[in-house]
Amino acid sequence: MLVKIDEEAETRTAPSGHEVIAKNSGGHQTGRPTLQLPESKSVVWIGAAALVVVFALAYFFLMPVAEVSKVSRGTAISAVYGTVRIEPAFVVRVRAQNDGFIRLAEAFSAGRGAIGNSVEKGQVLAMIADEDTSRQLKQARADLQAAIDRAALPLPSSELLKAAEDNLQRLEKVVSSGNVPAVEYQKSKSEVNRLRGAVETERIERDRNLSSLQETAKKLEAEMKNAEVRSPIDGILTNVQTIDGELVSDGNELFTVSSRKTYVRGEVNEEDVGEVRAAMKAKVQLYAYRTRTFEARVTSVQPAADPTTQRYTVVLQMENPPDNLMVGMTGEMNIITGVHENALLVPTRALLVDQALVVNGGIVQRRTVNVGFRTLDFSEALNGLSEGDHVIVSDQDKFHSGQPVRQRMVTPPKTP
Repeated sequence: MLVKIDEEAETRTAPSGHEVIAKNSGGHQTGRPTLQLPESKSVVWIGAAALVVVFALAYFFLMPVAEVSKVSRGTAISAVYGTVRIEPAFVVRVRAQNDGFIRLAEAFSAGRGAIGNSVEKGQVLAMIADEDTSRQLKQARADLQAAIDRAALPLPSSELLKAAEDNLQRLEKVVSSGNVPAVEYQKSKSEVNRLRGAVETERIERDRNLSSLQETAKKLEAEMKNAEVRSPIDGILTNVQTIDGELVSDGNELFTVSSRKTYVRGEVNEEDVGEVRAAMKAKVQLYAYRTRTFEARVTSVQPAADPTTQRYTVVLQMENPPDNLMVGMTGEMNIITGVHENALLVPTRALLVDQALVVNGGIVQRRTVNVGFRTLDFSEALNGLSEGDHVIVSDQDKFHSGQPVRQRMVTPPKTP
């Protein structure tokens, strides 16, 4: 009886199972493995493609990056490199001319803080106090004035001389009548001559005394003038080597005054100076004006080298200098010794002596370059490179021929 019950149960459940299969298969009887196979293939292909993309992106982004610049045409120049410094045309060192305690003028009482102030020729920079000379000069001026006042008065014997001359004239009129003895006339005449001599002596003594007082006053005034430290030229105070109230001696250097007029002083290496000639053009760049380049011209080459650095001095004249050009400014220069137009230019930093690394189709290639004119920024490529080539300009030691790389274009310096 139990068997029958099981058979009936199977009979009742069988139709419902077929219905489920029919619904899932759209009326066709299909096995379960056949239903899942298309979905599995799609997932596999999508996963494989994603994996390839991930590996490709990883490979691309992990690929080394080369900074490159493009080879172009322009003007190649041959130039001698050097350093420059703006120097004053004249430098005058002001020294003490006597001993004493120095007192700075009000305009320069800040001492070294006054460096850079403008000064005019004859302007008092300081006084070297000398109280003894000042006191003597005051007395000498008083004595001189008293002597001048006395010189305006009649000489002591001049009144007596006038009286004697009047008496002699009176006697001359009556001596011929015989009323006056001749001896009295001669006596009066002798008195007049004596008084004339006395007056002349007094005049000579007065003039000598006056002259002596004048010389004394002038000498003391000159000494006092030496006590005044004055600027010898119009210019700028560029150094102060004393302090207010300091005891200084004759000959001590106190101030340095430089002219406002300046010139460009360049220095070049010994191996380059033979190429430099007067009248050559030059490009000057001052660190204070990094975005500007100034035209200049060589005026002279000094014949002797600095004994310490063995560098030669080149004097240049700048065309259209800036208004606020200051002494002490420094920079660099290129003295142009040759020019080639429409030359193939490669950044100088892309060259390792005569070798360059070129990126072609994402692959590094090594090229040998025959170099012509060379400056700090650009070199002339006579052969080995073509216009438009991408050359590696940094970290060349990290790359080798045949290596795949990514490129990052960098802006080259402005071509000359």
